[in-house]
Amino acid sequence: MIKVYFIALGCPKNLVDTEKIMGELENKGAIIVSHLKESDVVILNTCGFIEPALRETRTEIKRLLKSKKKIFVYGCAVNRTRKIWKKEFPDVAGWYFIEERDQLIRHIVKKNSRRDARLLTTAGYAYLKIADGCSNHCSYCTIPFIKGPYKSIKFDHLLAEARALAGLGVKELILIAQDTARYGVDLYGKKMLVPLIREISQIDGIEWIRLLYLHPRSLDDEIIAEVRNNPKVCKYLEMPLQHINERLLKLMNRNITKREIIEKIEKLKGITLRTTVIVGFPSETEEEFKELYDFLKAGHFDWFGVFKYYREKETPAGAWEPLPSQIVNKRFSTMLNLQQKLIQEKNRRRLNKTYRVLIHGKNKYYIGHAEFATPEIDGQVIIKQTKVRIGDFYWCKIKGMNGADLYGV
Repeated sequence: MIKVYFIALGCPKNLVDTEKIMGELENKGAIIVSHLKESDVVILNTCGFIEPALRETRTEIKRLLKSKKKIFVYGCAVNRTRKIWKKEFPDVAGWYFIEERDQLIRHIVKKNSRRDARLLTTAGYAYLKIADGCSNHCSYCTIPFIKGPYKSIKFDHLLAEARALAGLGVKELILIAQDTARYGVDLYGKKMLVPLIREISQIDGIEWIRLLYLHPRSLDDEIIAEVRNNPKVCKYLEMPLQHINERLLKLMNRNITKREIIEKIEKLKGITLRTTVIVGFPSETEEEFKELYDFLKAGHFDWFGVFKYYREKETPAGAWEPLPSQIVNKRFSTMLNLQQKLIQEKNRRRLNKTYRVLIHGKNKYYIGHAEFATPEIDGQVIIKQTKVRIGDFYWCKIKGMNGADLYGV
């Protein structure tokens, strides 16, 4: 039987795709191994969203080729660069677009499978990808060129997958898409996120439902009310803003105004918020950067991620003159300092308070996360006791902190 080793780069959506390919291959008789040296075949699921992701993929391909294993490269980076990289890396055994998933599987194991399968790599929680692609066409973003327009996954298929995950012991489902709040519009002619959440809420075993990647334009009052009122929905939302300056929001083609963003944030008071921002966008002035800095400094968000702007040639913004790299780097560093300061301030307020924590892993100590944090993305809760089980909930008192992480008892 063929032994397959996997590497997944990039976002949780890629992780879901990888878990499903792993599950199907195992279902067809392949053995999934956890060490490169044990494998016959390696599948690298790539990210190609921005330039650093492409660089990471190239580095990984070079490293894997040294192993002399049979390497198959799949996913987003292939959709962007296959023609060029096939010449650069002739020893790669196969290159597969996102749409060629079934061909990849058949290339490795030529055997029919009776059912869909998924091999989980997480414990206690799992991601549920409810759609793929994007139709927003933000001026800096490569996703529409890589994955095409927004495509919702059928409602019944998602419920079946959610039930199967619950049957595997998953207690938290994290709903993801490129624009999660838009779910259903393309398939059903209307938003179906709230009906989906309500159906998932009825599944035995699912205790937390978390929402990531809600474009502020798509986030409406019905969704906000469901987050507030449904006891199974985490009082947490990830809402990527990218900027707050009116001119730059238009240049980015975000299709939302500063005033509308502020109104949404006001409606979300009391809910833990996460966002992402881009610094150094073409033509961003010092005053516009300061406007974003001051907005974030006001403390609307418990967590925020910072990205430098990267020029991607396929996008409209790729044709615009970029800012000097030293300016972009300085703004990035300034925003990172603010990020760390604000996270520590929020964490100090959590000291000596008690929170429900889902234990999802172990390194030296057990690692979990509370309702106010997404696992592996936000800060974690570190538990030094030994009498806990991965995949279970515990009430933990926060007794210390280290940067973004908390120590619980």
